Amino acid sequence: MLDKKTISGRTLRHEAVEDRLSPGESILVQKRGGKVFELRRVDAGAKDINTELDRLLKEMPAEGPRVRTNLAAIIIEDRE
Repeated sequence: MLDKKTISGRTLRHEAVEDRLSPGESILVQKRGGKVFELRRVDAGAKDINTELDRLLKEMPAEGPRVRTNLAAIIIEDRE
């Protein structure tokens, strides 16, 4: 495994370190409280919403019996 550069949260606030990362490269950010976050550069190219939705649904585990869901009705209900 490659060693990743670790920076402090203060450095992240004062510098634009994400601009120096190449696509796919990441650094670790260590906060004062001990939490560690990974900052990864992701360049958003042209993406198809249907392809991304299919990918998202594949990542979600299927639990329980299948139930037909009307996503359009749920979205409209949330907007009201």
